[in-house]
Amino acid sequence: MKQLLKLIAALPYSLPGKPAPVKDVIAMQQDLKFNGLPTLPEDFVRFLHHVNTLNYDGLFIFGINSRSYFLDILSENLRLDLTQKENILILGYDEFEYLAYCAPHACYQIIDKDTLEVVETYADLTAAMKYLLKADDDEHL
Repeated sequence: MKQLLKLIAALPYSLPGKPAPVKDVIAMQQDLKFNGLPTLPEDFVRFLHHVNTLNYDGLFIFGINSRSYFLDILSENLRLDLTQKENILILGYDEFEYLAYCAPHACYQIIDKDTLEVVETYADLTAAMKYLLKADDDEHL
């Protein structure tokens, strides 16, 4: 996580959100479960405690946004009409791809927006984010 946070801090013109309060994360986990969606993985929860949403060069990472539907994890997942919503949680996107968490396999996936095919699979959030941020990505599964 430290590596990811350091990478984000070095991004020019990035717009990271303020850390998410613990009570908001707990409420989000409950709301996701209530709506039949997977809950947030532990490393993404740790990420939210440091960076609650991220906007950088066309990349949007969701967070907990109680004042707006934009970039809110629950709102964005309810808005998207994807199959297997009980297994896949979309955590962000760029122009071409989604960042998703696949709960049954406990991994992060990069999914092509047009074909909905899995392009890359990663064991942890840092590796998946490095891919999306176009940084060194040497941690494929």
